[in-house]
Amino acid sequence: MGRKYIIILLVALIAIGLVDLLMPKVVDVSSLGQSKLDYVINMINNQYVDQVNIDSLQDKAIRNFLEDLDPHSVYMTKEEIAKENENLQGNFDGIGVQFRIIEDTIVVVQPIVGGPSAKAGIMAGDRIVKVNDSIVCGKNITNEDVFKLLKGKRGTKVKLAIKRSDSKKLLHFTIKRDEIPIHSVEYSGMINSKTGYIKLSQFSATSHKEVYQALINLKEKGMQELIFDLRGNGGGYLDAAINIADEFLPDGDLIVYTKGRAKGRQDYFASSKGIFEKGKIIVLIDEVSASASEIVAGALQDNDRATIIGRRSFGKGLVQEQKQLLDGSVVRLTVSRYYTPSGRCIQRPYTNGDSEKYYMDFIERYAQMENNSDTISHADSLKYKTKKGRIVYGGGGIEPDKELSYNLYKRSESYSLLIRKGLIYKYCFDYLDKHRDEFTQFTSGDKFINEFSVSEKMYKEMLHFAQNQEVNTSTISEKEKKEIKLLIKSYFAQNIYGDEYFYKLYLQIDDDVQKVLKTKEL
Repeated sequence: MGRKYIIILLVALIAIGLVDLLMPKVVDVSSLGQSKLDYVINMINNQYVDQVNIDSLQDKAIRNFLEDLDPHSVYMTKEEIAKENENLQGNFDGIGVQFRIIEDTIVVVQPIVGGPSAKAGIMAGDRIVKVNDSIVCGKNITNEDVFKLLKGKRGTKVKLAIKRSDSKKLLHFTIKRDEIPIHSVEYSGMINSKTGYIKLSQFSATSHKEVYQALINLKEKGMQELIFDLRGNGGGYLDAAINIADEFLPDGDLIVYTKGRAKGRQDYFASSKGIFEKGKIIVLIDEVSASASEIVAGALQDNDRATIIGRRSFGKGLVQEQKQLLDGSVVRLTVSRYYTPSGRCIQRPYTNGDSEKYYMDFIERYAQMENNSDTISHADSLKYKTKKGRIVYGGGGIEPDKELSYNLYKRSESYSLLIRKGLIYKYCFDYLDKHRDEFTQFTSGDKFINEFSVSEKMYKEMLHFAQNQEVNTSTISEKEKKEIKLLIKSYFAQNIYGDEYFYKLYLQIDDDVQKVLKTKEL
């Protein structure tokens, strides 16, 4: 008998022995009133040789179940759902600062206006050295670490030791945590004498109220037409989407309907309360606009209420019903699909149990967009008609009425690298960190916008900074140079005065917005 054969035989015998150490027993699980999964978990909990974390095993089992379904049926632990809900609820409890970690130190970018830190006297540029007497600088601290340190239950207090550039000694503050609002309307304002602009980042519990107030303010300023920017908006609450669409549609218009195997069709209609039911609307979408964004865009497109401009949206049209379990964890199970008023299913195709391919398909779209080939196959079966009889197409996502292709605005390699690596923003942040006193003469954001200009010296310093980061800046054109100078000014405005003043400047070089302003649609 050869040696190889002996080894194989021994392995086989050992394997048999491992199985047959105890005689097998047949168990009628159904007679115990349990599922197979419950029985196995209980058996492990009661009989397994070592102590195990049953909760962790259950979490893993539930995740595996849901992974065999569609890409959007998910299980979330108590901690995961709490983190996500902060954004959707429109607030969280904390001290109210925007921060950035620079060289292992927490640097305050901006205290949130009206928040606890602003009221206590925390200023932009302050470095947080200690939190509750524990040193936090020089310790490879992460953003997650900072959140854990500074967030907390409303009414609780946190002690901070601050290093400020004009003070030799540490400054000490005790800050009482409070509710910090998260605004989903990032900016609203007039672009010209008749055109309003609203940038909505998500559909949270406060989004409808924010959009409603923005519309009132813009109408008071003479708005006759609106650019509603949903680019990069991944969605959120269905109710928020319906209520926002209702502000633009007349009474009785169908906004969206849902339909599933176990749940019948449910229609959602506009009421008579809309604040901007007349006046031109452009909705900007892109490849990241998803879910609630697609509901609004689809409703306005199918009812011929708005022109949709941009790039085909993500295609997330599955409706999840959320069930909270006793331990605070959550199961989100897909129970139906979204359909636009014309009958288009928003959801793009997917294969059950293959979420990796689903998201890889999305990533590959960028490569297709680079080649200007991101199109839907317009088969007759995908044709639908709007209220006025215009042809629109299904196939997943919302296809715009006018496409702004991804490669429409080519930049030089040098400029593209500056943007991709975030070097312009980093230069601005570092400059302000060292020269904030130079800007005290501008007592307001509007004064800064009207009076400040980026010098040639400052521009060359930024190029030198980029070159030190191994970026070749030789291919930057004169047109790009003007844009870079405006970007520098925009980032200064954002860091000193807030997002409102960033957008007032940045929209001047926002390719999609400028393209829209030049179309005949407005």
